[in-house]
Amino acid sequence: MRDVSRLTAERSGRGLAGVVLSTGSEVPLVPSAQVEEDPRRLAEDIIRRLPRSEALHLVAEAHSAVENRLYLPGNGPAVRETLRTGAIVVDVVKAGRRVAEADIAWSGHVLPDLEGLGEQVEQALRRAGAPHRTVGSEVQLLLLDGSAGAFLHEVCGHLLESTRQRPSLLAGHTARRVAQRQLTVDDDPRRVGGFGTHRFTMLGTATSRRRLLDAGRLAGFLADTPDGPWRAEDSRHGPQPRMSHLELAPASSPAPLDDALGATSAPVVRVHRLGFGSLDHRDGTVVLEVKDATVLEGSVVHRLEPFVVTAEARHLLVDVRAVGCPATMRQWSAYCLAASGSLPVGASTPSVLTGPVSTLPHRPLAPPRAAVPMPRREKGMSRT
Repeated sequence: MRDVSRLTAERSGRGLAGVVLSTGSEVPLVPSAQVEEDPRRLAEDIIRRLPRSEALHLVAEAHSAVENRLYLPGNGPAVRETLRTGAIVVDVVKAGRRVAEADIAWSGHVLPDLEGLGEQVEQALRRAGAPHRTVGSEVQLLLLDGSAGAFLHEVCGHLLESTRQRPSLLAGHTARRVAQRQLTVDDDPRRVGGFGTHRFTMLGTATSRRRLLDAGRLAGFLADTPDGPWRAEDSRHGPQPRMSHLELAPASSPAPLDDALGATSAPVVRVHRLGFGSLDHRDGTVVLEVKDATVLEGSVVHRLEPFVVTAEARHLLVDVRAVGCPATMRQWSAYCLAASGSLPVGASTPSVLTGPVSTLPHRPLAPPRAAVPMPRREKGMSRT
């Protein structure tokens, strides 16, 4: 097998030369205690962790950034803060076709779980080897393994964005029930280990947790305020990570999800990874690309060919059937294609079971992740 490490520092605009790694014996992973990890070493550790096969090519892409910020509030002393962030994406390629992928990200003083990432890739490889099926016309999605984070970002996050130029479709519904009762969503820029976690706003004031959905009731918006996870339009302000701080509260017990799974009205598809998605802010139409999903037929697990789900975001929120217990894997499954680069969003999101949704045949929704330049954003559209 030929192992290739493609290392780039995307946000700083500097690229590191790729290296070809040997296929020597497997080396146990021992994560360093250092916070500022070398992306090259991290990618090499991941490559060593993965199983060997003459037919597979592994591509590990690492991103690392250190930002030193100085805030100058109108009244008060200057505030200094250092933000450390990083991410690794692993692609498994067979005969020129990507058959599996996984990723992980870290921030601040929380070290990356390299062994967990290796396990994700191994699980994805097992799914890739399962017999394939075509998805039915109507299914219910059980979003797990972090794929619920993409749903949280695309359906909840973008729907809750509200600016003077483009109000949210939920504007005017504050305190009303706009989602299923199990949905409680917060925006917490101070969350330990969150990507782009920061203690101060761009104006030098302390950040705080904000409730957006409270047991399905609308409590707030992702608005253009100094303490919000906004992408500043004013050139004097640097960009903040976009919706990297959203949290979906988990259920206190597995009973609600178990009960909902026992009362499904359509085949349940287990979604391990979502791909490209978009939300049209004009009418709420959301499009989700399902890249890695399985369905259980008797005792046999079948991997489904990629497909697309199109629905109305507000209806999806109301029709969510259940939320699972706390996520067992701290995984980043979505990247917002923003002006400053691909920003990881939706980590540690618990499983979500949707109501019945209609499916469409798969069609390419976006260029590959490594494509340059980045896709141009259309007016009225938010893309993940």
